[in-house]
Amino acid sequence: MPTPAGNVPDHLAPTVRRVVYLPVNRPFEAAFHSVAAEVASLEKSQRDNVTLLVVDDCAPPVSRANRQVTERVARESGLRVHTLDQQGWRRLATTLIAASGLTGADRATAQTALVKPTGSYGAGPNKAALVAALEGAVSLHRRDSDQITTVDPDTGASPLRLEADLLSRARPEGGAAAYCAGSFLTGRPTRDRRDLERDSTEYAARIDALSQLPSAPARHPPLPPVRERAALLGGQHAERDLTGVVEMGIAAMRSVYEWIPEMPAVGILGSDYFQKGLLYQLDLPVFHHSLPARHTYESWRTEQRDDSHLAWYVRAEVRYAVLRRHWNSFNHLLVAERARVLSDGHFDSRAYGELFVEALHEGARGAESIPDDFVAVYRDAANAATGEVRRRLLVRLAGLEEETGAVNAYVAGAIHEFAALSRLWPGLISAAQRVGRTTALETFTH
Repeated sequence: MPTPAGNVPDHLAPTVRRVVYLPVNRPFEAAFHSVAAEVASLEKSQRDNVTLLVVDDCAPPVSRANRQVTERVARESGLRVHTLDQQGWRRLATTLIAASGLTGADRATAQTALVKPTGSYGAGPNKAALVAALEGAVSLHRRDSDQITTVDPDTGASPLRLEADLLSRARPEGGAAAYCAGSFLTGRPTRDRRDLERDSTEYAARIDALSQLPSAPARHPPLPPVRERAALLGGQHAERDLTGVVEMGIAAMRSVYEWIPEMPAVGILGSDYFQKGLLYQLDLPVFHHSLPARHTYESWRTEQRDDSHLAWYVRAEVRYAVLRRHWNSFNHLLVAERARVLSDGHFDSRAYGELFVEALHEGARGAESIPDDFVAVYRDAANAATGEVRRRLLVRLAGLEEETGAVNAYVAGAIHEFAALSRLWPGLISAAQRVGRTTALETFTH
């Protein structure tokens, strides 16, 4: 399997293949045009080796409208565009599981974890990672369907070019100078807390505090005293990201998506950040560059008209609060037990999953009260609010109260599933690489 000590190819070499993907669950015309412009701005020899992948998880009417957009762009630009819809993904997943040789319980685990209904934040990245392995790609670049990027008309600088540059640079001592490269978002925040923070930011601060450990040990290895910087095309620059500023919706990865998947659980916010989070703990560089994307809301989200979505989203948020507490415990264990997962340049996916389950068991008691405490925050915010804000907070509160008793068990189940899939992941990646030598991506896409 790939290791952190692998060779790093020239980012502009015509033979280097990359996958640029959008996980899509909404109309996405503006976002798709912007990422297509990023790819189209490359020289022909480079863009011919870019697979522009739409991971489609939309209802049929939206899927058909999006397909019209992708087909028109592909026809007019000549870009290599593929749409992997739910039916095509099921065929691909079945093919890869069979090629992996998994049997019995492992086969069932892989099937259940990979073929998820809509609402899994990790589903799109996992599908794209296996496609990248199938395609023989050296890096995987993500753009979300509600984010707009730009290309500098004078210099040709774009997030894609900067990511490719950063991910392809080698360290003098060996390995890559960056394993993740990305930027930040302007515009609307990804987590919408307008109602919760309407009267006081105290409520959001109380929720964030629920996931923190009572006493966090000092980080080892310590952070470097001087932040690393890199000069990039068009006068742009990048810095080593030590605080998690890179947003996954405008980011790219090398290698790490072949070591572990993202968490495939349905309805937990933040479950598509495990790969980037792992890099921080292993002290493998993440770089933040200076070309952001603009994040937008659809009209229904701007106006908060859909009560069912308000309730769904807050349930996803309380699950994340519990998950984050276990994740914090796991990260401290991961740093302390670094040699169990990364030794002599080789990453051990099985040990990674085992450590996460150990952290879950050790921290179960500390997470027990989080759902009730989370509900208390929303109850206090609702009691302090008036008018339409109060009504919406009460909708969220009702959704939370229905969920409270099941949250801890739900998150524990998600961690166990993630740990099991992590153990199986290298075999699935290897299977995708083997299948890709004889089977074209077009077999599974449109």
